Amino acid sequence: MEKQIVVSGIRATGELHIGNYFGAMRNFVTLQDEFKCYFFIADWHSLTTEEDAEALKVHILPIVKDYLAVGLDPQKCTLFAQSSVPEIAELALLLSMVQPKTELEGLPTWKEKEASQKEAGKIVSAGLFFYPVLMAADILIQKATIIPVGKDQLPHLEFTRDVARRFNNRYGFTFPACDALEGRAIKVPGLDGTEKMGKTEGNAIDLVETPEGVAQKLSVAVTDTNRKLRQDPGNPYICNIFALHELLSTPEMVEQIKTDCQTAAIGCVECKKMLGNNINKFLAPLQERRQAISDDYARQILSDGGKKARITARQTLNEVRDKMGLPDLKGE
Repeated sequence: MEKQIVVSGIRATGELHIGNYFGAMRNFVTLQDEFKCYFFIADWHSLTTEEDAEALKVHILPIVKDYLAVGLDPQKCTLFAQSSVPEIAELALLLSMVQPKTELEGLPTWKEKEASQKEAGKIVSAGLFFYPVLMAADILIQKATIIPVGKDQLPHLEFTRDVARRFNNRYGFTFPACDALEGRAIKVPGLDGTEKMGKTEGNAIDLVETPEGVAQKLSVAVTDTNRKLRQDPGNPYICNIFALHELLSTPEMVEQIKTDCQTAAIGCVECKKMLGNNINKFLAPLQERRQAISDDYARQILSDGGKKARITARQTLNEVRDKMGLPDLKGE
């Protein structure tokens, strides 16, 4: 029985952080043993908001190194850059021929991104508007059946399912249904008190963070805003620092911190210091493995992965072209 296919991508808009690790990367390491996995760096998607070409170049190889350092094995999964598989772009163009413009305009994620770009004083590009179709092509080009996504990406996944159904109804069955992988992904809270860490929000602990950087970021991190004085009892369940302890500290320490916080036996400064020590213990071996990975090796992994991803992508694209009445390119 053939393994089901998993596809997931991450934009190259900054350093990866512990939110990326606990929210997705550690699950990818498990998934590569269970499924046929394609993990890509979404450099085309990054261009919808990233205007600095040099910044984009700088971020790609570090992401590859982080993926390898946490345990992704190129022998078990395919790791590649989105732009190294041009078949994705052609499929996105072909899918746009069956996609009503009004559905794109109605996506809540489009409205949010449009507002964000305008607020930042940036252009709202056609590429940003076209983002969901390109995302659908990322998934459908490999005929993926399982997509590990967070709740915020579920509208895009449903959009992809709609695109696939529409194409199948018009041209005959081509794309299998893709479903969200549920029950594994978690949302890691930001240091600014928000619900989610982000690469561009300035509220994250990067995987390459130094002990000094960890201490500095935690020193200004938001805790229980109702706890005004050291002697005031706290509520750990509304504190993002405690939520991070639940990910990075031992169960015994978590229980002790919960009790000590509720009884004011410890203050937020002490709580942050303990968390910082545990973050550093977590990051140290990962950073050591990352340091041993050369740029040349990371480039080779991307090159090999791109070639491998193109084989199956070309098969899908040839099938789509044939069903849509386009010339046969199988010999090219």
